[in-house]
Amino acid sequence: MLYGKALAGIAGAAALALAWTTASAEEADFYRGKTVTVMVPSSLGATLGLYGRLVVDHIGKHIPGHPTVIIESRPGAGGAVGAAYAYKVAPKDGTFIAEVLAPSVILPLLQNVEFDGSKFQWIGSLVPRPAVISVWRETTPATTLDEAKRKKVILGSTGQGSETFLIPTLMNHLLGTKFNVVIGYKGGAEINHAMERGEVNGRMQYWSGWTAGKPNWLRDNKLIHFVQYGPAIKELPDVPSLKSLVKDEKAKQMITFLEAANRIGMGFWVPPGTPKARVDTLRKAFKAMMASDDFQAMAKKIRAPVEFIPGEELQKITEEAYGTPKPVIAELKQTLGFN
Repeated sequence: MLYGKALAGIAGAAALALAWTTASAEEADFYRGKTVTVMVPSSLGATLGLYGRLVVDHIGKHIPGHPTVIIESRPGAGGAVGAAYAYKVAPKDGTFIAEVLAPSVILPLLQNVEFDGSKFQWIGSLVPRPAVISVWRETTPATTLDEAKRKKVILGSTGQGSETFLIPTLMNHLLGTKFNVVIGYKGGAEINHAMERGEVNGRMQYWSGWTAGKPNWLRDNKLIHFVQYGPAIKELPDVPSLKSLVKDEKAKQMITFLEAANRIGMGFWVPPGTPKARVDTLRKAFKAMMASDDFQAMAKKIRAPVEFIPGEELQKITEEAYGTPKPVIAELKQTLGFN
């Protein structure tokens, strides 16, 4: 009896292995000789471009058939331009991978856009992205959060769909800060240049954007950090979290909703309609890429923090965000001026 069960188990495992081998061979046949595009929804000079290149330089080695992988930039509207292109126009056969500017995932719940973030098919994220509101020490009229409630501080933004707009605007309503958010910058790199020129006083920025993109600014103490949000930043134990500064439960729910973007972080997805087998292939390739020694070595070299989040987990985070009570979303829309 036990012998028969053992034989059945071996036969089942062998059949499964054969199925995997066959599927891998079919995927290799598909990708062999093809070009895979990785789309960055910002300028390539920003942190998104840095992480996008990291994927472009390594994922092809782990996709069956070893296709050529290229990078493409589609900036605009806080990531919404690139997301709409990926959702509506890009190939849906596994040859187009979109990097996300994470707030665009939840943007469809706040305003009319040409995509539905709940239908993104996630392949993985390189790292969650806790964030801070930071100002340029030499030019800021306010050096503390309390001063920012009395003095106007100019912050740069890429657009209404970006956290560079969403978070400071929400803080103005919840905390009484006097941030003047100037939108229209093409990407984070342009906002950074504007800070150096004194055109703006600061910006919302992901912590990895400072550690990987401007480590010299941190080293030289160029920045003052007012508040953090999303996953806790261990390097900033004395900077308060945004959620800790509000008492109202609905306000906390608004922040939790927006923090879904920080939990998704540096995510990558393929458009709805991409075959499931292809999604599975890319998820495996993404995971293998992040576990590889050459990927880890390069990430360390360019000072880009990495922490693998599987595609399945990103799907759950997205579902939770889209399950936020409608009255909370309605009040948040009104607060942010999306009505």
